[in-house]
Amino acid sequence: MTRSLGETLSLLADKGDVNLENSISRGIEKESLRVSKDNTISSADHPLSLGSALTNKYITTDFSEALLELITPTHSSVEDVLKNLDEICKFVVEETSETIWPSSIPCKIENEDSIRLADYGTSNSGLLKTLYRSGLSYRYGSMMQTVSGIHYNFSFSDEFFESLKGEEDLQRFKNKAYLSLIRNFRRNAWMIVYLFGSSPVVPKTFITDRENFLQELNKEDLFLKYATCLRMSELGYMSKAQDNLYIAYNNIDEYLNDLKNALTKEHKRYGEVGILKNGKRIQINTSIIQIENEYYSSIRPKRVTPPGERPINILRNEGVDYVEIRALDNNSFLPSGIDEDTSYFLEAYLIGCFLGEDKKSTQDEIKELLVNWENVVKEGRNPDLKLFKNKEKITIKDSGMKVIDSLRDVFDQMPSEMSVYVEKVMKSLDKQEEKLNNPSLTPSGLIVDQLQNSTKTWEELNLELAQEHSNSLKSLETDLNYLSEEAKSSLEKFKQLGNHQEEEFDVYLDKFVNDI
Repeated sequence: MTRSLGETLSLLADKGDVNLENSISRGIEKESLRVSKDNTISSADHPLSLGSALTNKYITTDFSEALLELITPTHSSVEDVLKNLDEICKFVVEETSETIWPSSIPCKIENEDSIRLADYGTSNSGLLKTLYRSGLSYRYGSMMQTVSGIHYNFSFSDEFFESLKGEEDLQRFKNKAYLSLIRNFRRNAWMIVYLFGSSPVVPKTFITDRENFLQELNKEDLFLKYATCLRMSELGYMSKAQDNLYIAYNNIDEYLNDLKNALTKEHKRYGEVGILKNGKRIQINTSIIQIENEYYSSIRPKRVTPPGERPINILRNEGVDYVEIRALDNNSFLPSGIDEDTSYFLEAYLIGCFLGEDKKSTQDEIKELLVNWENVVKEGRNPDLKLFKNKEKITIKDSGMKVIDSLRDVFDQMPSEMSVYVEKVMKSLDKQEEKLNNPSLTPSGLIVDQLQNSTKTWEELNLELAQEHSNSLKSLETDLNYLSEEAKSSLEKFKQLGNHQEEEFDVYLDKFVNDI
């Protein structure tokens, strides 16, 4: 935003609401792996007690049949969204007999072929979801797709934007504001993986025959001494095919054109994989990305997309409505993978990014950001690590302290109506400052310390934590009837979809691919 915080608060006051907190909505999506009694990835069907993965609005699956995705609706407070997530996590541990893996890096998986693609039935929408996952397996391998994480969705209300936009068109103003926020977010996105990264270790089975840069930790596991978030390295959710896209988010038209290029431009290796194998379709197309969701980024502009529609078209026609932060690991030490301190820091950072300078990104800057990102992912807790800022080098601690100080300055100016929210932000900022001063306090530091100073393996640590989390969630006293009802009604909806007469899948797919 080009306006100062003071000007923004003044405009809100003119509309009768200086409490910025009232204008924020947030939702959480959490992925978690189901693990069988022999401590490997479950080969069992998605539990019927959790409803239909295609039609349950709270509980679905991601890449694999065993990879749960838990989804909260949007909420008007951090406490409410976390309570909702706790309830869904409690419901899952109570309704399944299997272990819910607490970390982003998976359990031991000896055979990649044992990873089942998620099955969504025989409706066209279900078949498309499974085909997309088939394409991912051929492009990146199924092992990479067992990695899980947490997505944090964040938005301001239309009334908030109305107060700020002046004479400008609302959709145009929102697009500009959210894309400016995204550019500012990416400039220091490394902080998210440093502060909250919880994946410095992988089991040897995760690597199989892949080239890697890791060291031996024990007989079963590999690690990097100072790694923070191997999930976001090239071993996890990074794609060499996307390395040269350099999507800048400078304006909505440029972003959509870059996205369209990725959706339509042939990728040589994916072309060699082909569309068919033994007469069966194995990927949606041979482009750099098959669909919009395949674009891997720490943050994305989003709008809820109706079934059967393309996100790129909805964004073009209706504009950005929220941002999705994709850089969070499951915190191995937390029953639901995320807590208040994490949420309040994220939101403070997002508000700071929204209020920050509206500055365009250059390709040189994006290359610099990607280098910083990779260095923090692999070496973030190294006290000698330096980051690039406009081609100059700055220590990770000094760079992080500048961000923390700027956020303190922003929240010092917030009105008294926001005192409770501000107090919780300041408490979180203090905690994050401690992690900048002492990297061993980060989740990744705690994991490495625990495993280096004991005979425990990655598997043993996670099984212990999974049991603790299960006990903790089961002890929560709360009403889960709404989740039981949704599970039942989702099975009924799924059944009705199966009975519905649809066009041939090939016709449906052809329309989908060409509808850009």
